[in-house]
Amino acid sequence: MRSIDKKGIVRVAAVAAIILLPILGIFYLGKAKWVHKPLDYLGQTETLPDGAKQYHTLSDIQLTDHTGKTINLAGFDSCVIVANIFFASCPEICPEMNKQVQTIAEKFYRNPKVRFLSVSIDPESDSVPVLKNYAARFRADRLNWQFCTGSKKEIYDWVINDLLLATEQKGQDFIHDDKVVIIDREKHVRAILPTRGDKNKDRFEALKRIEEDINNLLYEYRQKELDK
Repeated sequence: MRSIDKKGIVRVAAVAAIILLPILGIFYLGKAKWVHKPLDYLGQTETLPDGAKQYHTLSDIQLTDHTGKTINLAGFDSCVIVANIFFASCPEICPEMNKQVQTIAEKFYRNPKVRFLSVSIDPESDSVPVLKNYAARFRADRLNWQFCTGSKKEIYDWVINDLLLATEQKGQDFIHDDKVVIIDREKHVRAILPTRGDKNKDRFEALKRIEEDINNLLYEYRQKELDK
């Protein structure tokens, strides 16, 4: 009987560890102190004759958002942009990714200097009414978040060459990615980060990294304003 009792205790302890360790991990990660870390500039960088750096800069693009409004990047001039690509009929990856984006957007919804831009890579299917219904799933209208459509060719060129996100899969006229791109006010790409993971801890750490990098950029701008 004693051996049975010991086995039972071991099983209970193992189950408790499986339940409690992720909770404790999330608790301590949430308590970790944020420290500013300057973000890199991604993409091709050129050094000008005077020694100044010219960084990869997003070209403009005209899109239509889920409310039917025509937008372009000029409307984001004073904002940090968190961008991603998706398509509304995607069964798993896109909903998981956009749920993560929603979590981040909820943290910054009171800050008009942070906006979220999700661009459909299937504009032939993702009409404005489709996007409106899709955006409602994630409460986009209250989160400074726009779901957009537009010209397929322009979107694909922009995603590959400007966002530096996905490359076209061999033999397929289709691109897909589960990352977010963090873009500064000058339209430079400053981070490309995953949103998903196999475990809850991985997903939590992905959220934490995205939030930290947004705060890193906001900190840079606050410092520049103080230095004026």
